[in-house]
Amino acid sequence: MARGFAAAALTAALAGTAFAGPVVVRAVGPSARAYPVGKQLADSAQLVLKPGDTLVLLDARGTRTVSGPGTFAAVSNGTRAGATQVASQILKTNSASERRGGAVRGGLPTMDTRSPNLWFVDLSKSGTMCVADPATVRVWRVSGAKAADVKITGAGASGAVNLPAGATVADWPKSVPVTNGAEYTIVTDGMAPAKIKVVTVPMPSNIEDTASQLIAKGCNTQLDLLIATTSAGGNAG
Repeated sequence: MARGFAAAALTAALAGTAFAGPVVVRAVGPSARAYPVGKQLADSAQLVLKPGDTLVLLDARGTRTVSGPGTFAAVSNGTRAGATQVASQILKTNSASERRGGAVRGGLPTMDTRSPNLWFVDLSKSGTMCVADPATVRVWRVSGAKAADVKITGAGASGAVNLPAGATVADWPKSVPVTNGAEYTIVTDGMAPAKIKVVTVPMPSNIEDTASQLIAKGCNTQLDLLIATTSAGGNAG
């Protein structure tokens, strides 16, 4: 019931006409100190950028890149088509969508290689993982071409997951508790071992809050996914 309420609240917030101010999710150039990553801007803010400056801004309208020199409004007049639907899908903790694999380009995940859900544990990635609902954690792999066994150890326990051919998503093993601050080693057939640290976070109420939490907790893989998914041409499964 709590998950359903959170999902409904999120969808309602994204579907409304009022938007929170955008969050700076990337900052390069001489003005990066004035507009640091994680800074939330007022909708009325004017960005004064110098040559070499590039900012990536994220809000429920989508992801927007502005480059200097020049003065720019913090928000654009338009809303990227489908941005609210994309955001509401990728943020749902109980989404079971799966997607086939593909190639990675430009350092960020593409539509074919990115997880369809922000909260899925990517079996190929090490680093800090933000978890909004420890009771519904799932694991994800890019390709389901072959069956694979997954062994997860951490928090004083161990467990296994079997991914049959064709499957890219599975439940986190119940025998391994998902605990704030705990570190886990994940060994998947045919893949290099991954090590993650879990950080539990409250279920965000909107996409701007989500980005802020990911930045604050250092959940960089999820931040990359959020940026890629809400960029032009993005689509969540």
